[in-house]
Amino acid sequence: MNPIRGFCNEAFRPVRDAFEENFTARGEVGARVAIIQRGETVVDLWGGYTEESRSTEWGDDTLVCCMSVSKGVVALCAHLLASRGLLDFDAPVATYWPEFAAAGKGSITVRHAMAHRASLAFIDDTEPGDAADWMKFTAQIAAQAPNWAICTDETYHSVTIGYITGELVRRIDGRPIEKFIAEELAGPLRADFILGVGDEDIDRVVDQLPNPENELMNGGLMNENTMAMFAPMPAFEANRDMVRMVFPSGSGVSHGLGLARIFAPFANGGGYNDVTLFTPEIIAAASEEQWHHADSKFGNDFRVALGLLLNIDFNFWGREGNVGTAGAGGYAAFADPANGISYGYTPNRFGSGAGLGDQHRALVEALYACV
Repeated sequence: MNPIRGFCNEAFRPVRDAFEENFTARGEVGARVAIIQRGETVVDLWGGYTEESRSTEWGDDTLVCCMSVSKGVVALCAHLLASRGLLDFDAPVATYWPEFAAAGKGSITVRHAMAHRASLAFIDDTEPGDAADWMKFTAQIAAQAPNWAICTDETYHSVTIGYITGELVRRIDGRPIEKFIAEELAGPLRADFILGVGDEDIDRVVDQLPNPENELMNGGLMNENTMAMFAPMPAFEANRDMVRMVFPSGSGVSHGLGLARIFAPFANGGGYNDVTLFTPEIIAAASEEQWHHADSKFGNDFRVALGLLLNIDFNFWGREGNVGTAGAGGYAAFADPANGISYGYTPNRFGSGAGLGDQHRALVEALYACV
């Protein structure tokens, strides 16, 4: 028997049914899903177990690494600065980060960089572990020549994108990205999201569990065309060691409710929890499609906005107009401005099948059966 805790508004009962079926029919081990509608939490369910042996129940403060969902959270920090008039998407990156203009990159704009169009997916002469040193790795990015002509052969910048956006935030605001997230985003929204986990929270973080039925994590993410992107990453001795690192492209930890709260302002005109963070104009600009086609290196379909992703089959948000962020293995958060809905989902076992997986898709389909 899989324990299910939390709350589900009766109008969203199909979501609870799908969540339960994920455990009984789709191999879920532990997870949390949350949905906020127009400021009200209508679904907040967690259940299952924190490990494959199923000896410890998932709790209401359990956290898990959300992988590339972190990229979207870092992008929201840039959108927050843009909402305050401190960042112009069409200004050159070098306006805020002068060293970035080196090696022919002076014309690369913030828009290009945040849309994975700066052609900086691969960093030459980097060594394992360089990405753990913020100043060293951002200096390497600043010195790097474009891998190919900018705004061509677009590919998802798996490692570098979080550093580029995060360094823009640091250059403008002065605070490191992990502190900016904590003080300007997660704190005001009461969202349990941490980039760079300390000793005080590490025991809340559960290990990710492999799944042989997950297509992306079994060859789709790291292949002969993409492997060099990950060259600057350290070699981690244990499954959850990465979460101690400030890796803005993939080490953030959270749970379903935390992610739903972070995206709630994008679903509600810019505000949630009695704070307004984004202007409607910036939400609209952040959600504009920048490119949509097969990724030149990964091969799968991408539909990219400004640091965020739009609805496609691969990262399924349920309806046109939704915008969110996805993490390999099945982690997801998105906003639906038309219905005032934000959604967050965090499993510990990677999902089954293509894209974000069958478990996430079942939850989203159930959500839109209710709306």
